Amino acid sequence: MSHSTFIQRSVRSPSLRFLVIFCAAALLGFAVEVIPWVDEHLVKPFIAGLAWMSGMLIRLAGGVAEVSYDIIRNPLNGFAIKIANGCSGLEVAILLAAGMLAFPASWHQRALGWIAGVMAIMSLNVVRVISLYYIGQYSRSWFDWAHLYAWDVLIMIDGMVVLFLWIRWLPPYQRLPDARLAA
Repeated sequence: MSHSTFIQRSVRSPSLRFLVIFCAAALLGFAVEVIPWVDEHLVKPFIAGLAWMSGMLIRLAGGVAEVSYDIIRNPLNGFAIKIANGCSGLEVAILLAAGMLAFPASWHQRALGWIAGVMAIMSLNVVRVISLYYIGQYSRSWFDWAHLYAWDVLIMIDGMVVLFLWIRWLPPYQRLPDARLAA
């Protein structure tokens, strides 16, 4: 097989096409997220909203929490957590969008899947923040483990499960490897 034939077949490969589009979309999403203007006017207010929502749910459930922008603090014992970039769930939402962009589907199907997926990811992330708030008040070592290992993995798995469920939701003919090539 000649070099040009190999390249032509590779370009038409659905797996390679998915990988290239996924990587390009993910890199673009992460690049946009760290633009100073985007960080200041979109990401930081989003994180503040996450802290507010988590604090409100803690208080509704009978807990004690004060929220100051991106910090949730227990005024009774002084323990506080600060929600930083990387803990907002936005990175998983970007990866989900990249996966949905790379998979052959209509824009309507992608939009519905992404909206539902982001709601699932962000809901679980609120549970993450609240659980870390309580775990940290009882054990620093358990907090570190839950924060750095358990919840990072669980949020990523959530994003992957959402993507897989979305693919299963698509009509069967769209799940065929050559669906995009046939269109």
